[in-house]
Amino acid sequence: MNKLALLPAIALFLLLSTAVQACELQPIPIAQQHRGCGCSYYFPSRPPIRPDIVLQTDLDGTNPIMMHQGKLVNLWGAKESPLLTQTGFSLAQHFRYQATAIKVENRVRPGCSWGELGCEVVGYLSQISTVENYQQCQWDLQGDCGC
Repeated sequence: MNKLALLPAIALFLLLSTAVQACELQPIPIAQQHRGCGCSYYFPSRPPIRPDIVLQTDLDGTNPIMMHQGKLVNLWGAKESPLLTQTGFSLAQHFRYQATAIKVENRVRPGCSWGELGCEVVGYLSQISTVENYQQCQWDLQGDCGC
């Protein structure tokens, strides 16, 4: 077989494998997850399976962390934002890490009203999107903010 004929196939494979890697959200290892008050964004799962948390922030949206190529990283550009608590409202947050732009859009998930007895956590239906090297990826997540 002609070795030159394999070159386009190998180049296509390498291109596609890096594209798949760019569109991957990795879970934050349990030992590295922040505890206490804050927000956690995750792929929903059914008990007893623990959800995979892929992004965490403080309650005001600052100090965001996520995994990037197997390392826990601090994201840049976080701005303080009010805790979204009213159903029907939405809020977008923007972060960066190196050449990656990250956007998180939150809508309050129907349920108990923030501040009522037994409702110390507000739930979100969230969408996270990333853009890196002209490639855009998007995922539907859930989020919880509280103490």
